[in-house]
Amino acid sequence: MISQTTEYALRAVVWLAANPEKPLTAQQIAEATRVPAGYLAKVLQGLSRSGLLHSQRGLGGGFTLARSPSALTMWEVVQAVDPLKRIRSCPLGFEEHSEALCPLHEQLDEAIAMIEKTFSACKLSKLIDPNHPRSPLCAYLPKGKATANGKRVKR
Repeated sequence: MISQTTEYALRAVVWLAANPEKPLTAQQIAEATRVPAGYLAKVLQGLSRSGLLHSQRGLGGGFTLARSPSALTMWEVVQAVDPLKRIRSCPLGFEEHSEALCPLHEQLDEAIAMIEKTFSACKLSKLIDPNHPRSPLCAYLPKGKATANGKRVKR
């Protein structure tokens, strides 16, 4: 249910959340997150257009989060790049399903609802929690590196 584009967007925003000191270029983010640079540049542009990232051109430019990691949810990132839509009516347009969804579409909608609930409750700050035994993208966070909340990553 989660596309590759969504995965790449989540990697990028987690990296930006963990490295708030200065704007990072698409190339820097791509190297750290192991995402193809050309693909990531398009994902970052989409996140900027949606208002989740700030972008700055020129020397010293790059991307930063538009809001603090404690104010941004995984759901917002998902919806910005590859929205998951709830199923409110029969996608096939069957008249006999106009009153209620069939069991198949009911189950699909329930799964999307659970993803929405889980991702809406998860702030980016939780994903970079230095007290968690493992860091996302851990091979790239230097030992003792400060994260967005100012604490050090434990290794």
